[in-house]
Amino acid sequence: MSRRNIIPIILIGILIVITIAALAYFGYLIYRNVSQPAEGITISPFPPQISPTPEFTPTPYAFAGGPPNTIRLMWFSKPPLDGDLQTIAENFDLIILTQNDENALAELRRLGYTDGVPQYFRLDAIKDPGNCTEDPPGNQAAYYAGDFCQISQNHPDWFLLDYRGERIYDGGSGSGYVFMDPGNPEWRQFFLQRVKESQERHGYYGVFLDNVDASLARYERKASRLKDYANDAQFQAAVEGFLQFLYQNYFQPQGRPLLANIVANRNFEPWFRYLEYLDGAMDEGWGVGWTDEYYSAAEWDEQLARAESTQGRGKFALLVSSGRRNDLARQQFAFASYLLINHGRAFFRYAHSDSYREIWLYSNYYLDLGTPLGVRYRDGDVWRRDFSKGSVIVNPFTHEVEFIVP
Repeated sequence: MSRRNIIPIILIGILIVITIAALAYFGYLIYRNVSQPAEGITISPFPPQISPTPEFTPTPYAFAGGPPNTIRLMWFSKPPLDGDLQTIAENFDLIILTQNDENALAELRRLGYTDGVPQYFRLDAIKDPGNCTEDPPGNQAAYYAGDFCQISQNHPDWFLLDYRGERIYDGGSGSGYVFMDPGNPEWRQFFLQRVKESQERHGYYGVFLDNVDASLARYERKASRLKDYANDAQFQAAVEGFLQFLYQNYFQPQGRPLLANIVANRNFEPWFRYLEYLDGAMDEGWGVGWTDEYYSAAEWDEQLARAESTQGRGKFALLVSSGRRNDLARQQFAFASYLLINHGRAFFRYAHSDSYREIWLYSNYYLDLGTPLGVRYRDGDVWRRDFSKGSVIVNPFTHEVEFIVP
């Protein structure tokens, strides 16, 4: 082949190589611009992963008092150790107190707090004071001196028994609190009688029930098999029946709120069954785990969805996030999670169970975000909610949050 015939072939080959290289380069540029985020910016996948619309209350937003209107704080269940009821009255939208706190209740009224104050009662146990003359605490139904002795002697069947037929103590045998049988009809009658008496004598409005068990988990930790309840389903039925008895025989007809701290949840099916006979429920480990732990992103999302669904049923969600006072990153994550799901019926508190009588207030409680423009939505790895004056962004994987405000 002559040199004159080879040259065109070489030129064509060079052009093909240049074309292929150019196409590859432009393809790389397109890939980099689409898939590689600029520094500090998260590019959401295309199309964006938008979650289904969560359930929420069908009524208009009903924010009330206290800090700016998107935020509702709660206080429970004794006056603050430093006695600063002025700060409580000014900053908390739901206040729960206990019998014998009537002086604090009167002071709150004097300070201008006009909302109803629910009264704390343990549903699960009564106090054994160790003798028949000492005044027991007012946080449980046997609140007169001699009550425990009278019940112990005349109504032994009111007590919850283990498989050996022995009583179960919360705090050590022979002292502390003794667990009661939620399925016993006479015990239910006695409990309601005492609640009605205290409500109408002391001026409380509604009741907050603590330790409403959703399983046998607390008794299993004490290595106690129960005599009359072989499994969770049987015990749940007894607790649900107790709540139904209280709700239908007093609270619902009187229009007084009945709230409860539902504990020992293995799953949350009992939560919604119990809600049929409650006006609201507390989740005492909401949004974050205990003290230093965090939930997985899936567990976190499940908790948020449950709080939304609770409000969607017309009930109140009482959300308590546990942490250390100076762990500001944890407080921000918990609080921002709350802002994602408050539809007017959710109350929030960040605290440690050992410090419930201390007032912890944070600057982000006073953000003026305005009113929500809609429900939370997912954008890639983060969840976002927009308000009339800003936005909140939460990453459940990294626990980073962003408050976008003017």
